[in-house]
This record gives sequence, C-alpha cells and structure tokens, in this order.
Amino acid sequence: MESRPLRPSLGLYKETRIDLDPINLNSVVHIQLPSNNAFARNTRPQRRILNALPFSKTEDDYRRQHIASASSLYFRRSHKYPRSYLWRCLEANTVLELRSGDLSKGEHEKREASLILRIAFPSAIRHGGVALADSVDQDVLNVFILTKSNEIYTLSLRPEFFCRPEASAGDLERWCKIFKPSSFSISTPHRLIAYSSLELLVSLSDGRLMRLSRRASEDGSTWQEAAYNDGQWGASLRGLIRWQGNMTIRHDGQVLDQNTVVSACPSPDKRHILAVCLNHTLKAWNSETGKITFSKDLLNKRREPQEVPKIMLDPSISTAMQVFEAHSSLRGDQYYIATFSPQQSGIFKFWGVRDADHAEKGVRDLYPENVLKVPDPDDGALWTMAEFRVTTARDSSDIDIWVLVRLNRRYKLYHKVTDMEDLPRTWARGWSIAVIGSAISAYSVEPPTRMSDVDLEDSTEKWLDFILCPGRVPEVILEAGLTIYNSTRDPGPEKITKGSLQERVAHSVGAHVQLDVTNADIGIYREHAHLEWMNFWSIVSDLDQSRWEPLSFALDEFAGMPWLTFADGCSAVRACGDLEKMAYNTEYDLRVHLRETHERTIESANFRFQKELDDLAVLVGAAAQFRASFSETLQSQCAKAVQQELWQDSLYSVPVQIQSFYDSCNFADEISDKQYHDVVVALRAAGGLESFDTAFVLELVEKFLPPMSTEVSGLLSTKFGLRLLVKGAREMITLHKRVLTDILLFVVFIDMEVDREEYDLERFEAARVYTEVLGLLRQYQMLEWLATTRRPDPHEKAESGLSDNLPPQHPSGRLTTVLENLFAVDTRPQSYTTISQSESVTGNIEDLLKWVTGGNDPTVTMERVLVNIQCNLLQNNNIDLASSFLLFQPSTAWATYIRARLHLLRNEFTEAAIFFQKAAYGLSRPNPTIDYPLASSHLLSPLAASSLSSGPANYHAHILSLFEPARAHHHIQAFARLALQFSPSPDQVSDLLARLFASSLALADYDAAHSALTRYSDRALQHHALRSLVDAMAANGAIDDLLALPFTTLTADVDAILAEHARRELLAPSDTDTPFYRILYAWRLRYSDFRGAAAVLVERLEGRDARRGRKGEASRGADVLAEYLLAINALVVAGEEGAWVLVGGEEDRGGLGGRKVLRLEDVRRGYQAELDRRSVLESGRWGIVGGEEEEEEAEGEVMEWD
Repeated sequence: MESRPLRPSLGLYKETRIDLDPINLNSVVHIQLPSNNAFARNTRPQRRILNALPFSKTEDDYRRQHIASASSLYFRRSHKYPRSYLWRCLEANTVLELRSGDLSKGEHEKREASLILRIAFPSAIRHGGVALADSVDQDVLNVFILTKSNEIYTLSLRPEFFCRPEASAGDLERWCKIFKPSSFSISTPHRLIAYSSLELLVSLSDGRLMRLSRRASEDGSTWQEAAYNDGQWGASLRGLIRWQGNMTIRHDGQVLDQNTVVSACPSPDKRHILAVCLNHTLKAWNSETGKITFSKDLLNKRREPQEVPKIMLDPSISTAMQVFEAHSSLRGDQYYIATFSPQQSGIFKFWGVRDADHAEKGVRDLYPENVLKVPDPDDGALWTMAEFRVTTARDSSDIDIWVLVRLNRRYKLYHKVTDMEDLPRTWARGWSIAVIGSAISAYSVEPPTRMSDVDLEDSTEKWLDFILCPGRVPEVILEAGLTIYNSTRDPGPEKITKGSLQERVAHSVGAHVQLDVTNADIGIYREHAHLEWMNFWSIVSDLDQSRWEPLSFALDEFAGMPWLTFADGCSAVRACGDLEKMAYNTEYDLRVHLRETHERTIESANFRFQKELDDLAVLVGAAAQFRASFSETLQSQCAKAVQQELWQDSLYSVPVQIQSFYDSCNFADEISDKQYHDVVVALRAAGGLESFDTAFVLELVEKFLPPMSTEVSGLLSTKFGLRLLVKGAREMITLHKRVLTDILLFVVFIDMEVDREEYDLERFEAARVYTEVLGLLRQYQMLEWLATTRRPDPHEKAESGLSDNLPPQHPSGRLTTVLENLFAVDTRPQSYTTISQSESVTGNIEDLLKWVTGGNDPTVTMERVLVNIQCNLLQNNNIDLASSFLLFQPSTAWATYIRARLHLLRNEFTEAAIFFQKAAYGLSRPNPTIDYPLASSHLLSPLAASSLSSGPANYHAHILSLFEPARAHHHIQAFARLALQFSPSPDQVSDLLARLFASSLALADYDAAHSALTRYSDRALQHHALRSLVDAMAANGAIDDLLALPFTTLTADVDAILAEHARRELLAPSDTDTPFYRILYAWRLRYSDFRGAAAVLVERLEGRDARRGRKGEASRGADVLAEYLLAINALVVAGEEGAWVLVGGEEDRGGLGGRKVLRLEDVRRGYQAELDRRSVLESGRWGIVGGEEEEEEAEGEVMEWD
C-alpha cells in the first residue's frame, strides 16, 4: 500500500540565516600544511593572520574564495565549550575552514571561540573526504582529511586554537600528522567516515571497505589497516584488476565498483559495520570477523544481476541510511535502520535489527506492505531527496524525521514526529514544513520602486538605505558586486578607490546615470537612475543568491537543533512563535494539521473570550488578504498615512484621528465592493463580523510581546549566537510590524465602512483597539531602528599583538547594531535542557524584544526605555545616531532634559537652554521612583544625579555646570541667576555667586558682576573678586563704568587696589595702555578725596624729577604741565587746611629720598620751574654746565616736545 504524504503546508519552523564573514578583525588564522610528497606544491608549512578576507575582483575570484563546495556542522559528544564546529571546503577544495558554531556558553567561560582557521592543503580534498571526531580522553577535536594525493591528515585541534591566535603558533608537527595507507596504491579511496577518533572507515573504489585503527597513545602518523569485502572470490581480484563495464560507474575521475560503499556507520552495540552500497544494497560486516553478515536490497526485493545498473545509486549521495534506537522497541528489536531509495520517486524503508549476524530472522522489514514515499512539493518539478535524519524524540517514545529535498538552489525541509507503531498509518499526515528564506513572498522585502515626479526624496538615499541595511548583504558581496558592475559598464569618469563603501557605490552608479542623461528632464533622469540601481542590485542579488545553495543538513541531537549549511552561510531552523504560526499558516492548516502534529494551542487568560490559535489566524489572514488587495496607489497612501500618524502628536480625540486616517488613505474611493465582500467572507471562519469584538483583537495584540522567561539558565550568548539572535529579531520585527500595519488598516476600514445596522458591532471599541495597535506599532518602529542602525561596538576592546600589518585606518572595534551591543549582549539565552534549542532560540528572540521594551518589570515604562537608549547613544558619543533617534523621544521632562543634553553636545547652546528650562519644573520635583544614574545609562554621575528631583535651585545649578565646559557664559549667567532665585543653601549661594561673577566678567557685563560681588559673604573671596573686576574693567577701558558703579562699603578696597597698581606703575614703568595713576586720580575725585587725588599726581611728578638725573633714563613725555595744573586745582579745592600732600615713604620710592610733606606752594614752585625749564629749552638758551649727559637729556626733551 502506497503512502505518499499530502503536500505539507503547515509551517511550524522558521529558517534564520547567518552570514559567515569574520566577526572581528584579525580573526582569520591561515595555515599552510606540508605534504609528504616531495613533488607537491607548497610543501613548506606557513602561518599568518589575515586582517580580513580579500575582496574579489571578478566573479570567478569571488566564487573561488567564498563559495564552498562542501560544508557541514559537527557536534561533539563532550559538552565542553566549544562543542559545535562548522567546516567548509574552499578555493577548489584546497582550503578547509573551521570555526565554532556554538550559540551559547557557560557564564563562567571566559574564552570566546571567535577565530576562524583556514587550513590550506598542498593537494585538493576529496569529495566526502572530511570527517570529524571527538577525542576519547582529551579535550581535542580530531579532524581527518583525505586528499587527492591519497594522504590522510590527522589534525588534533585544541579549543585554544579557536580562542587565541598564538595557540596555533607552536610546532605544527605536534598537531598535524600525515599518513598514506598502502592500500591506496592499489585502489582509490572514495569516501572517509570517522568511526571514532581512533577508528576510520574508508570506502574504496574496488568495493572494499577499509578500516583504519590506532591506539589512544598514537598520534595519527601510523594506522593499522584492515579491509572488508563482500566475501566473494572476485573481491580480491577487483583490488588488483580494474574491471570496467556495466557494473561500474564513473564519478569524479574515478571508476567505482557497484559494491562501493556510499554511506556507513557502526551499529549502536559496535559489533557491526552497517553500510549502503552503490548497487542499491544494505550490508553489514561483523567487526571482529570481518565477514559480511547480511545483504539486502534497499526495497527488500530480489534483484537479477542485469537489473543492478538500472538501480545504481548516485555516488555523491551523502545520506542513504540512518541508524537509531527507540525508547520502546517493537517485538525485541535492538535498534533500527532507516534507508532511502531514489526508486519510484523516493521510498523510505525501516528495518528492525534483533541480531545482525542472522540475516533471515535477525533483520526484518518493519513495514513490507507499505510504500513510504518522500514528501512531494507537488509543483510539477522533479525534486530530489538530499538528506534525511531519523532520531529518537526528546523525552518520548516518538521518533523525529527530518527530510531535506532540493531542486537546484531551491530546497524544502520537512519534519514529522510519529510513533514507530503508528508510522504506516500516520505517514501521509502530520508533516510540517520549515519556512525557508523568502518562501513567504508577502513578507519578503522588495527593492525600492521607481520614484514619481512629485517625490521629494532622493533615490540614491533610498537605494543606499536598502542595499546597506545591516544583515541584508555582507560587505564582501557588495565589494565584489561593485567591481563587477564597474567592469561591465562603459568607461566613464574616474572611479574612486578610496572612501567608504557607501561613497564608492553612490559615485559609481551616479556616474553612469550622468553619462546616460543628456537633458534636464527630471522624469527621464529618475527613470535612468532607477534602471542603473536595478542593474547594480541585480548583480549583487545574483551573487547573494549563489551563497544560498544548500549543501547539507545537520542535526544537533543533544540540543535538538536542526541546521542547514550553504555555499557561503548557514541557517538555524528554529520553532515558530505563536504569531509566526498565525502569519505563515492559514486557519485551515492550524485547525486541521496542527492537531495532527501533536502541537498544543496556546490560550490567553487575560480576556473573557478565549480564542484558539486558528481563530486568531483568521483575523491575521483576513487583514493580510485585505491589504494585499490594495492597488499600488493605495499602498503608497496608506504607508504615508501610517507614518504621519505614528510620529505626529495629535490634539484631537481618537475617533477624529480615525476619521482623519481614513480620509488620508482614501478608502472611500479606492476600496471596491468586491474587496468589502471578501473581508466579510474572510471573517466567517471566526464567526463573521458579529464576533469581531474588542477582546478578539486585543487577544491578538497580546501575542506580540509575550512575557519574558524567568528562568536563570547560567548561559551567555557567544558572538556567533548574537549574530543569530539579532538576525532572528530583525526578521520577527519585520513580520510583527507588517501584521500590526495590516491590523491597523483593517480596524480602521471596519470601523468606518461596516454598516452597524446590518452587523452588530456594539462590542467593538475601535478607539481602544486603534490606540493599542498604534502604540505597539510605534514600539516596533523603534525596534526596527535599533535592529538596522550600526555603530562601533562599545564592548569591543582592540586586541593588540594579533598582526603587525594592521592598516592604521582600520577601526579597532567592529560595527554592530544598537540592538546587539545595547540589549542582546545582556540577555541570557534560555536553557535547552527541558525544551529543544530550536524552541529556546525563538524564546530568546522574543525575550530580547520584550527586554528592549522594559521586560517583565511593570515599573519600567516605554518612555523611560526610549530615554535610556538616547542616554546610551550620548554616553558613547554617537551624536548623529542620537539626533536620528530624537524621532522616538517622548515629551516627558526627563526626555526633554536628555534632548537638551544632545543640543549641548552639538554646541547648540540656545536650543539646549530652551529645553533645559522646559524640563525644569518636572525635574525639580521629588521623584523617588527613578534611579537617574541607571536610567541615564550612567550618562549622569551620582553627584550630578543628586541635583535632579531635589529642588529648582539644585537643578539650575546642575544645568549651569553643564554649560561651563563649553564656556557658554550667557547661559551660565542665566542659570546662575535662576538658581539664586530659589533660595539655595548658604554654601550654594557662595558657589553660585562666584560662577555668576565669573561668567558676567567674561561677558563684560560689569553691572551683573558688581551685583554678584556685593553679595559675597566671604570677605577674602570678595576682595579677590573685586581685584579681578577692577583689573578687567581697567584693561578693557571701562573706566566710566568703574566710576559709576556703587561700591559703597568696598570703596576703600577699590582705592587700595588702584593705589597698589599706581605705585607698581611708578616703580616699574611699562608700555601698557592702562594709566592706573589717572584712574586712581579720577576715582578719588569721584569720591571727593581731593588731597588724595593730588597726592597721586604729585608723587608721580616728584618721582619723575628724581629720576631725571639718572643716566640713560629720559623723560617719558607725559603732559607734566597738565598734571601740575590738575594737582594744584585739587589742592586748592581741598581747602587751606588740606592743601598738602605726603609723598615718599620709609623706603626709597622711585628715588624720592624718604617721606616728606609738600604744600600747595611747593607744587606751584615746581610748576613754575617746569615752565622756566621748558622756556629755556624752547628758546635754545641752555648752558653746558651739566656736561654731555644733561645736554643729551635736554636734547631728548626738546625733540620729544617738538
């Protein structure tokens, strides 16, 4: 009885692809291995560390350097880190690349296995010539390589090789051994299989199976050989004579005998070697005797010799047999074998083995009457089975069956859980499919469309944002695509070879657009620009698609994690979340097929009306179908309306907003009666429009952010795991955002279009649903920004000593998304001990999205989360990103304060002051619920944080301190005045007055400086500040302002300061433009101290006369006569009793010769003597009594006065 599975359509798994470009700079260790063959090329071992993988100049170079011919993952039995290894063959099979593929590690594990080993061989690696095994007694990974020079390399790689570059710098011969079996000189090896780290199986082209063994103390330089054959007399001759005919097949330059083994493995009890051969047979050899114990056709049929050529298997097949044990055996079976035959479009057979030494009774066909067909995509194409895995399900008696089918680059992965006893009955039902890549076209990301004539946005920016979006295409693909694009275009303007990738792409595409356009028609220009960008994108997308040709399927049985490897990438196959199941499946699939796969529906307890998962899928499907029916014009209108509604603060009520949104979308003119009818029909599966109530929609909304897991797993994500986590999060964000947009449009349409007299919608509150959905959509818009915006990783520390040739322009840190370096690094992966890792990865992604939005803590609001992100951007000096993130900032006082900090960092002091003042009231009030250092991502120190929520005086004093490093004195002065208005403490008053005084002095605002000065309570500080004020006003020529200021009690202090400067000026004349003696004279006149004013001038005049006779000191050319007159007038005004001055002192002041009293008459005599002296000099009647010195002095005076 034939059992062909119905076309599986239930998507319960999701493929998340991971790029394999190096995570860090200097993380690629290239090692050239030697050869025992003296004539082989590159026989000398070499080792070097690559800064990065080289960029390809041609498509052939790209394929050789980056496209693998074989790849897979190996999972160690040991649970020590690293446990998973990804390997692939590159560069015409001459390079084996190895890296860790672990997603998590123990929290106490300090090492990070992020290095990539690229091991180059002197000879190409054979197809099927890579095998890995876990060492029995050491923490070592054994890698066995079979090359086309018939050499077997044994590499003993310690975990440190993947953690520290210097670990592989030791003696290469210690961990690399080469062995060439003697049997290879007779027969060519076909495939290498690792029995264990001490035993290898090699299938030979003559049909024999060779077993290589070594002791645990041996290093792999020698192996013991033993050969198994089919026991017939011709088997020994086939090893010596190369038979060719219809019983052989050519493959990869070899002639393979029909008995050549294509798949082999040991039995669970290690007593037998089980194998599938080219001649469509399943065989077993006894490990001890080497004799064949049974041989059966894969379909359990008797075959005539002439039939064998027609049913020969493909020699390149990688999986033809799986051996597994079941928790509950059927009638005493020890273990089971699942085999696959490509005959009749693919048939599976299940064999029960009781005793492999007895072919007739010990090995049986479990289901001889059933023909178990391969799942068929049923699209008319000839799909082939690529690989399959059968394992025992976790914690149950069921078995897991995974089947990978492919058609060129297309592939599909099917899964089934069943019981061995029910397998024939259930084989045709209960299959699920993994959602692969862009298989769901409704949720695929399309390139930008051609811009209209009224579109103001530049097409270059749209295309660059699309192409350079993080995670879309690796940089190496873009570099190769740019090179190929330039080489296929006509020579144009000089190409730029320096600058960022973004600049070079924009320049190259833009240059070719300019060449094609010769007129100024903007429409033609945009058409040509769109075509050029499409040409570039087609090259890039073709290169990118070539990376995703499937190579193998791997299953981590311990973790329960399926993997797919590709030519230049890999993908983790994770379980779908609830919302993904609803989005990727129809209501029928969930209602019928989900129960067949033993999946449980998840119910919510938050609403009165509970809905099954399939009922919620009706709403998701109806909304998606409704939006898919939109015309291109309506799609554009709705997208603009959604964006406007998301970020525009509305002053209107929600019903008015819904009406405005409806009008902006123009549903009334764009939606036809047929589309309306389709909506009504689509909802019938969930009870029709009558059941469309608020609880129904809000139950769906609750699925978007499920609660975080409270489990403490003790695990940390690796860098490789973070890459998967962020990529999966981005896919989930895109899907959720799309579904939310569908629901928003659907809700608005139903609220505005459905006739409430015809349908009872009393239980549907459109305003509440609209608000909830719009709020969630804002969150996902923010999440999308985090997942697509990159910055230098703040956690990354530059590793020194890795390479001596690191270019200086290379940044020390790698670029990662904000979602990864701010949130993902702090999330703990869920444990996969109770659930599979396939499920835990999905839980990790949902936990990450929930963690970004506040986690399970009800006190953490979305507003605080947004501000915390902004603070982190400012803390790490990401000014441009912080400016971009302003779009998401709320209007709270805390957010306004942080926005002001951003303007401050951008030197926009006026804007910063405005926002600081707006936030003053909210941040001055006590708020014990917020921890400012933590809420600000430690942008605020504990000292600065203590100034917030502690009164307006402290707040304004804190703002003042923020402006001080920037020397924004206007704003320092303004906030100092504000702080002083709110009754600060005495200590604060002194500090604020000092800051106000300093800023006012810097601004030459002497009135404000004087006002602050007079309020000083500390006499010493006041005197120091007074001196600063007087000096500054004198230096800036503000003498009138100085005389006008009301110093009151400080008048004597000012006088003393000026007098000190005047005396210093008298003792050490300088060329400064500040005549302090005149300022002092004016000061004393201002305060009616006429005798003191006269004393200033008289002392200066006496000092001049005393210095007159000194050698080499001539007159300074001052207006002496005017000074005499001013002094005389001052003494006259002082009155008869005050008409005297005291000049000189105990010490010689300027050569005055001691203290003396000069009266008005003395000053007048001096004035007269000065007049006489000038008269003599002017008339030329001078004597020569004084010798040459007086004559020179006199001449100097005459010349100066002339």
